[in-house]
Amino acid sequence: MTPEPEEAQIAAIVGRLERRYPAARIAGAELESRVRGLYHQFDTARIRTFVAVFVERLARISIEEQSAHAVR
Repeated sequence: MTPEPEEAQIAAIVGRLERRYPAARIAGAELESRVRGLYHQFDTARIRTFVAVFVERLARISIEEQSAHAVR
């Protein structure tokens, strides 16, 4: 049984971000939750082609912003 295309995209995004950001920076469960939340923001989008790209970019931005605020 293969996962739904969106589930596969979410898993791929989470995997890439886990490799980019260590667990000390963001916990795995928090990362997956954040990615899923961002992905669901596009549920009503009629054109789905770039949703995964947008989600990954927004997740990276939110992690970077969170880290910048934590340093201050």
